[in-house]
Amino acid sequence: MAEPVHTIADFLAVVRRSGLVAEDRLAETVATWTDTSLELPAELPQALVAAELLTQWQSDQLRKGKHKGFMLGKYKLLGLLGVGGMSSVYLAENTTLGELVAIKVLPTKRVDQTSFLARFEQEARRIFKLSHQNLIRSHDLDSAGGVNFIVMEYIDGTDLHVLVKEHIQRHARPLDVRDAVDYIRQAAEGLHVAHEEGLVHRDVKPANLMLNRKGIIKVLDLGLALKEDDDQQASVTREHDEKVLGTADYLAPEQARDSHTADRRSDIYALGCTLHYLLIGKPPFAQGKLAERIQAQLNTQAPNILDERPDVPPAIADLYYRMMEKVPAARPQTAQEVADILRGWLNSAKQTDAKTSPPQFSRRGSPRPPGGGSAIARPVFRSGPGSGGSSSISLGPASLPQPTGGKRPSGKKAAAVRPQKGSDRAEEPDDAKGRAKRRRSWEFAGYPLGFWIALIGGLIAVSVLGVLKFLQSK
Repeated sequence: MAEPVHTIADFLAVVRRSGLVAEDRLAETVATWTDTSLELPAELPQALVAAELLTQWQSDQLRKGKHKGFMLGKYKLLGLLGVGGMSSVYLAENTTLGELVAIKVLPTKRVDQTSFLARFEQEARRIFKLSHQNLIRSHDLDSAGGVNFIVMEYIDGTDLHVLVKEHIQRHARPLDVRDAVDYIRQAAEGLHVAHEEGLVHRDVKPANLMLNRKGIIKVLDLGLALKEDDDQQASVTREHDEKVLGTADYLAPEQARDSHTADRRSDIYALGCTLHYLLIGKPPFAQGKLAERIQAQLNTQAPNILDERPDVPPAIADLYYRMMEKVPAARPQTAQEVADILRGWLNSAKQTDAKTSPPQFSRRGSPRPPGGGSAIARPVFRSGPGSGGSSSISLGPASLPQPTGGKRPSGKKAAAVRPQKGSDRAEEPDDAKGRAKRRRSWEFAGYPLGFWIALIGGLIAVSVLGVLKFLQSK
């Protein structure tokens, strides 16, 4: 059994035995630590990590004295992505192609069971045939040094279990309805493809739905997948007396009784539980111990999602209740049906947004009349859907909102801003008419009265000065 290293010399010896770092790069990076008999400082392993010669996970393993298990054939293990009851998943690099992959390592205690390995390989081949953007791709099934593993697509993203928790921490609420609906729609699309190949996932939950950086959901971990209507060969789980498989918070009633009776509708129930988690922030039956939660899945009707999220649209709430029915025949019968309903609602919501979105005003101003001159100011009043209850008045080159306190004008005020029938000009208020009339009465030949007063005064002054100068010259 490996023991933790204590000195610089011990650590460097473990690094060399691992074969992870080339000797010249290692010597160059640790050159400042000349006395290798000293206790290992934290800065030395971190220097190797900073130089990208080791990953943090590799450094931690080496400090524990472990120098084996970093290579599986042509794959170099870089970090641990997750650990489950059935396997461990590692981030790895294909040393031939340089691409990142995920490596699922089978438990060594099961490898010695020939029937388990044979059945696993058969089910793995079925999974390799699946090709859909919402399903994680499996590339290879291999073994090295007595370790059996599956090579899968690496997803750079966050699973929905973590995503919801982080969203609640930042915003004090779960996901927006549209985001939650779109994620469940994508998951349903992927599950339908698996179902059509006869595979039942049996462990649908937020942690097995990964959102990548492009906004695409990937359904993970088909390791518990069961072949539907497969009477010719015994299931590997049945061989090993694994009666209940799955996660209690997302377990369909029939699956809680016997995992081998689960079908595609069991995945739909689990997807309904997942929708509840995305919208509320917790599973529908999250109270009590494990046995109590399973009993709730068996006997308790789904909680009213509108009690905590009244903003959930009726169509989505209705689908959620159908997905959560205790009797499989009462649920949607296919994941594609679920996806179609969700896609229809999303499209309808987008169309509604397009109709009610506020108009985009041009910044180039109003067109000038033929022959030049100033832009004509045309009063425009807007109210109703998309305006937020505000009015906008065009003042030549730009339009600025005139807040009305969020309420539509009513009564006489409303009449003041209602356009005349058959006219594209709005009727001006009476006091505005008076002011405009008075302004027009003070103008002559297009110029204001003050202009003419100043002009006449100037002419008189020039005339007086001219007469005075003439008299002085006499």
